[in-house]
Amino acid sequence: MPKRNCSFTDVMKAKYPCFRSGRHDREAECITCGGGTYISVAHNGALDLEAHIRTSKHVKNVRGESSSMKLSDFFITPCSKIDDSVSAVEGTLAFHAVKHHHSYKSMDCSCRLVKTILSDSNIARKISCAQTKTEAIVNSVLAPHSVDVVVKALSCVRFCGVATDGSNHGSQKLFPILIYYFDWKNGGLQSKLIDVHITPDETAESISTCIKNTLDRHSLFQKCIAFAGDNCNTNFGGVQLRAAGQNVFANLKKMKGKSSGNGTLVEIGCPAHVLNNCIQHGADTLDVDIESIVLKIYNYFSIYTVRTEHLKEYCEFVEVEYRQLLYHCKTRWLSLFPSIHRMLQMFPALKSFFLSQEEPPAVIRNFFENDFSEIYLWHMHSLMNVFHSHIEKLERDNNSLLEVMNCLKSVQSALTCRAQQSFMSLKVKELLKKLRQDGLDDHCDAFCSQVASLYTTCLEYLEMWTVPLEEFTVFSWMAFTKIPSWDEVLATVAYLKEKEIDIDDSKCFDQFCNLKRFVESNQNEDFEKLLSHEKWVKYFNRCKTEECFSELLIIAEYFFAIPSHNANNTEQVFFP
Repeated sequence: MPKRNCSFTDVMKAKYPCFRSGRHDREAECITCGGGTYISVAHNGALDLEAHIRTSKHVKNVRGESSSMKLSDFFITPCSKIDDSVSAVEGTLAFHAVKHHHSYKSMDCSCRLVKTILSDSNIARKISCAQTKTEAIVNSVLAPHSVDVVVKALSCVRFCGVATDGSNHGSQKLFPILIYYFDWKNGGLQSKLIDVHITPDETAESISTCIKNTLDRHSLFQKCIAFAGDNCNTNFGGVQLRAAGQNVFANLKKMKGKSSGNGTLVEIGCPAHVLNNCIQHGADTLDVDIESIVLKIYNYFSIYTVRTEHLKEYCEFVEVEYRQLLYHCKTRWLSLFPSIHRMLQMFPALKSFFLSQEEPPAVIRNFFENDFSEIYLWHMHSLMNVFHSHIEKLERDNNSLLEVMNCLKSVQSALTCRAQQSFMSLKVKELLKKLRQDGLDDHCDAFCSQVASLYTTCLEYLEMWTVPLEEFTVFSWMAFTKIPSWDEVLATVAYLKEKEIDIDDSKCFDQFCNLKRFVESNQNEDFEKLLSHEKWVKYFNRCKTEECFSELLIIAEYFFAIPSHNANNTEQVFFP
């Protein structure tokens, strides 16, 4: 009786997944060994498959397969749950890199690190978010989405302001464009980056064109009511030529005049820049250039280990703790005060060091040979403390123009009091007293004259550069430092009318009465600590409907859309 041939059954397929059907039912094809490897099962059935699995060829192919990834591993099933999870992780990693200013190149390492740490995760194994893909996600997904979110929020807001600042990036000139607006439903004052332009030059025409094109692209130019930048001539043409000539503000104002929109354009210079220049102009009246001395002494030690070690020996000799000298950059507003403070901490050691050198730099030698060298440092330290503390307040996040104006007013008041009283710190007076005892009365009187000239120069400069802010004093009542009056609000309504912004004064009066009652009921310490825009947010949230504050909201949206300065958010694009 002839023997019956075996067939490759479904049971065998399930038991041996590395085989599939062959050319006929009595044959199987080995997937592991590649196409064309057919195994006959006609005689022994499953035993034939077992025999093939034990062959050296199959064993070798199994090892090779385990050490390499399948092509299917590189694909994700469309619309699957794991697809969404992987995309979310890759987007999060890309956002994290941008948030913390990591280079795209670092993502090559980060991606591999995540896979190694989370090797048991199916999601982690499928992440492929290295340098190129991260850049693509940021440029093509995150950036457009962030701009869309801002534009959507601005669709419900009447006014916005724009600010920019330039910085060199290699051979390119970068200009970030930030939008300021007031959204009471989302915390109040907002500042958002919507674009970064690369221009071959930094002419007023090219900058103003970039700003207008960006705003037009998002339908924001008609809503723009203010431009902010630093006080360079390119932006404003100097303190006397703001609305005329070839500068960014003048160009934008002309463009704004040709388009239909909300009111006319107002300009805001950088108050932190004004304070920085103010103290520099005042210091120029002194016989000693303190800023140059600070830089000169720092550079003398900065890259010389031997000199630093010798200075440490002098510190030990005069019993002064050694501290590393601090660098001062002329364009960084907060660096001079710490630099002077550090020099004063080590003054005895520095003086002994340089006067004992055979050939020190002539400028430094002359400074330390001057009997008044320490006095100059102490007086500048005292004066810089005023500017330093106020600039720190200016650079706080979410400062409105009210906080900035109050800060400048505080500096002006402090300088006026010092000038009237011919103020000098106790340390300066103590050192002057010793010099007078040594018979240097004439030199001491000359120093006192320089101090008076210093205060006068600072005040004159500050008064000149704060003139453009005087028009905004009609909004001072919005800080709620005292109970507002209707006359103050009426002055604001008249100002806005000049800017072609209509306010219904009848409705506004009724709404003002409610606002006045709110302010009267919130005269407490917690309310006073709030920033001005936060106080308005609190009021709007307290009202039942927008009809209760519709006209007041127009005033708030206009004023808080004016950028206070460009020293915080705009410059932080370059100096996070």
